[in-house]
Amino acid sequence: MKRDSLIFMTVVPWVVPVLLAASLMLFLKGHNAPGGGFIAGLLTAVALVLRLLAYGSESVRGKESLYINLIIGGLAIAATTAIVPTLLGYPFFTHTFGHVHVALLGDIELASAALFDLGVYLVVVGNVVTVIVALTLSDEPPSDRDAQANGAEGTGAQDGH
Repeated sequence: MKRDSLIFMTVVPWVVPVLLAASLMLFLKGHNAPGGGFIAGLLTAVALVLRLLAYGSESVRGKESLYINLIIGGLAIAATTAIVPTLLGYPFFTHTFGHVHVALLGDIELASAALFDLGVYLVVVGNVVTVIVALTLSDEPPSDRDAQANGAEGTGAQDGH
């Protein structure tokens, strides 16, 4: 599914870093303000889908297991942030926070809610990209490489007759 729009292919490398930076900003502000893992994950997925549309399925082919692993890892992180407080005697999903002073950046808040947001972020990115890739690859005709591989297998079966 390769698009041959020169303008689109020229703009995507400039737009994707902006989308990823906005996604990072939304992620970092998410546990204290609107945003967080879900919307940041959607924005990251949009950036990845734009790459898919601009450069074709070759840019994501063979990386399907990466996106499945993102989903699994995200679920594990989110579940851990919910269950660990219970194991420590606190109510389910109890979050905590602390402050750390970092040179040049000042006082930074570290919150367990950010870990939950990270889990949600990974699940959203993995799910959205997996679905979009599955939909785009299902409509795509087999590539020359796939056709050659299938043709080579097919000729071997015909020679046996």
